[in-house]
Amino acid sequence: MRVTQQMLSANTMRYINQGYSQLGKLQDQLTTGKKITRVSQDPVIAMKGLQHRQASSEISQFKRNISEAQNWLDHSEGVLDQGAQILKRISELTIQASNDTYDEGQRDNIAKEIGQLKQYMQDLGNSKVDNRYLFNGANTDTAPIQKDAVIVMGIGPLLEGANAEEYTVVYNNQSFRYVEGEDGTYVFQDIRQIGQELDDDDRVLLTINIQDEENPSITFNSPANGGTTEEVEVKQLATIENRAISMNTQDVTIEVNKGIHIPVNVQGSDLFSAELFGEITRLEAILKDPNTTGEDLTSFITNIDQHHSNFVSERSEVGVRLNRIEMMTNRLEDQDANLKKMMTNNEDVDIEETIMNLIMAENVHRIAMSSGARIIQPSLMDFLR
Repeated sequence: MRVTQQMLSANTMRYINQGYSQLGKLQDQLTTGKKITRVSQDPVIAMKGLQHRQASSEISQFKRNISEAQNWLDHSEGVLDQGAQILKRISELTIQASNDTYDEGQRDNIAKEIGQLKQYMQDLGNSKVDNRYLFNGANTDTAPIQKDAVIVMGIGPLLEGANAEEYTVVYNNQSFRYVEGEDGTYVFQDIRQIGQELDDDDRVLLTINIQDEENPSITFNSPANGGTTEEVEVKQLATIENRAISMNTQDVTIEVNKGIHIPVNVQGSDLFSAELFGEITRLEAILKDPNTTGEDLTSFITNIDQHHSNFVSERSEVGVRLNRIEMMTNRLEDQDANLKKMMTNNEDVDIEETIMNLIMAENVHRIAMSSGARIIQPSLMDFLR
């Protein structure tokens, strides 16, 4: 009889302890709102929780990346819009100046305005976002346009003995770089062909002979004109230091989702180019020449309009990338919402259900305590204590 009572007492104490444990667990859940507070309580829930938090951290980082990409592209779009407006204004001024009724003073005033617009265009080319240059590829710490570099109409630096390798010559809205020459004869090749293995007949060349400094000879040869040589006037050229405009074409890419990288930069050398500044510099100089006629200015209108089209086209491309980023943002928001729902289902308790379970556990515990009071009768030792 004594053994049976001891067994019943032991079982009763076990049930009472289990009740305390259950009550403690439910109270923890109500306090924290979570199913577990230690990994040992449920390793499966804990492991899923870690995975969900890692995914949530990645999504948060992608959101920050997207914000940076949007900031970069928004600034680029604004700069391109201003650049397009400047070129439109230059085109309008050129059309006005091409009217032969304009006198020397009027054209000189137009030249001054165009000179100011050229400087502003250089400032746009050196635009920054978060203290990083927008239009110098991955080299965001260096200004892509050096405003102190030489940009002149004609071939003055070559006539003055400058190193031809350090200069780019612009003709007919094309850039040419030095490739060979000696004894006052310099051969410049279309920059787009530099580095290619071409037959001599396929090369686009500009040959400058300055042996007679007062009357230099300039010829242009291209497969497009049947290989015939074309004489070029000095005033049709512009000479620019190579360092004036960066040729960095390395993309700046930002990861906007796992494995998805989007370039956020605009190739500045394609827009703020030697061709653009060479053409504007020539236009400014020719407007100051009293012998300039309206016909002399006609070709400038076409070339400036082509640069304007380049800016508008690039701005459209930036808009497309912004639209794509917006769609990626919506996708991340959906992923984030689904992930939070999964985290809630995995970790959070149902408050109403937990309260009901706590009440039931309290009732069971009271019953266990009541039963224990009846089973565990006081002994003589209890009275002696």
